[in-house]
Amino acid sequence: MNGISDDQPGLFGWVPAPPRGQGRPAFEWSREKSNRIMVLFASGYQQGDVAAVIGCDVKTMRKVFPVECREQRRAGLVLRSGMMARLLEEAEKGNVAACKELDRLVVAEQARAIDARIGKPDRKADKKPVPQGKKEQQQDAAQNVDGLFGTRKPPPAALIN
Repeated sequence: MNGISDDQPGLFGWVPAPPRGQGRPAFEWSREKSNRIMVLFASGYQQGDVAAVIGCDVKTMRKVFPVECREQRRAGLVLRSGMMARLLEEAEKGNVAACKELDRLVVAEQARAIDARIGKPDRKADKKPVPQGKKEQQQDAAQNVDGLFGTRKPPPAALIN
């Protein structure tokens, strides 16, 4: 063909949309595209970017994938719950790595749920202050000198007039 769109899968099976005027076949729902949409929504991408990745227009995506578009806000939760269900299946079979990862995910989700209830944005912001080195401690001590060698107070206003 012309080399622009030869309907051969490209990167990870992605086929770019043909240029307008060639007459596209009807866009159909598939589990693979639905999963890809939900993963992209969970990653924080907007509908325009997701539609471009799956090879259709935003209006077409909303028409063919209405449930996925409606659940865009909950896509992260849907993805994490699916991953946790798979980990649970593996943990029940005796997979120790799955047990550890499931425990880590459950603790992270508990923290996320608590933060959401109390209105805290993210636990990553609550980091400890970086410890100061020797020079920084000495500079701070020099700025905050008290006693005989400290900064003097200004005279009272009554003495200035």
